Amino acid sequence: MKFERRLPPIWLAGSALTAAIVFLFGVARWIDHFISQPNAEDYRLHVVAAQIGLTQGWSHIYDIALQKAASAGIGPIDSMHVFVSPPPAAWMVVPLAWLPVPVGFLVWTLISLAAFVAAAWLVCPGTRLARVTLVVLALGLWPVHYQFWLGQWTAVTVALLAVSWWMLDRGRWSAAGFALALAFCLKPQDCLLLPLALLVSGRWRPLIAFGLTGLVLALVSAASLTTAGISSWLDDLALVRGDPLNAPLTYSFIFGIGPLATTVEIALGLAALGLAWYRRDRLDLVFALGLAGTMASGTYLHEDDVAVLVLAAWVVLRAGPSVVQRVWLVAGIAAAQFIAIGLPIPMLLWETVWMALLALEPWLHRPKETIAVHRTPGEVLAFESTRS
Repeated sequence: MKFERRLPPIWLAGSALTAAIVFLFGVARWIDHFISQPNAEDYRLHVVAAQIGLTQGWSHIYDIALQKAASAGIGPIDSMHVFVSPPPAAWMVVPLAWLPVPVGFLVWTLISLAAFVAAAWLVCPGTRLARVTLVVLALGLWPVHYQFWLGQWTAVTVALLAVSWWMLDRGRWSAAGFALALAFCLKPQDCLLLPLALLVSGRWRPLIAFGLTGLVLALVSAASLTTAGISSWLDDLALVRGDPLNAPLTYSFIFGIGPLATTVEIALGLAALGLAWYRRDRLDLVFALGLAGTMASGTYLHEDDVAVLVLAAWVVLRAGPSVVQRVWLVAGIAAAQFIAIGLPIPMLLWETVWMALLALEPWLHRPKETIAVHRTPGEVLAFESTRS
């Protein structure tokens, strides 16, 4: 009997097993990719930028000609493969810049994996098995798997955002703002609306540290780039923005790049902020709406960027969400996997519906009201049987 009581629920054991199988398949696929193409696309771009900064000067990291020269023999430089991240993303990889790209890619993957698991352990609710299941499940999702496939910065961004949420939840405003600023500097497109969501919800204190940290990093970045470097950066951004393939997870995939897609994205962004204000009494919902709104309104998003929604889901799960919310989170797993076969529309629609469900969550989770009935001893109510 004691042994039986220690067994996990069948649904949790089954979920853990299924997630582990998918995760192991992803590991095998990553190993095959590493062996056949060790010069990871996105990691290589950051290394190239760091090498240029160290040898040619940091004002030249956005010089496409230098990027092509530094990347000769290991990968292309074009509108799909060019370094356009903020300068801190290049500074961060300096310690790995002198390693061979495959070795650095492997080291960076291990660092990213450790950061992702640490973020999950910080945020995920439940027993140890439940946490492990959520971590393994997340690692099996295509957007998360793809970020490791590319050697991207998304996992580290998720870790910094997790720290920011943890600090917010404990009222440590300065530390929360500092962590948010670091995440913003690495991948601003992954958390663009989160500071605004905090602001409209009345949580302005962390934004002081966020603004000061961001200002310092912006000034240092500008000083390192000089006018010429900033001009090159803007030219690279224009090159990237002109390629529709650089926005597969935005509404331009449905409507094309133009006013209609922009209008839809702005409307969804404003809706997310309005809902964050409406649910301002719930930090978990404000945080999730900030991230979901960022994804729904984004104009420059790739498959790996959607991985930040995993963090939003973990935060929501901590509060013990409604049945409807849980069912929709499960539907999100399927939507995320459709991205792997080039179908982003399910995820785009899922994000929009999720924003609405987040706003409705307190209503969906409202306990059923009970009516107190008073009666005298021996009195029989109409709905009670009189049979003995």
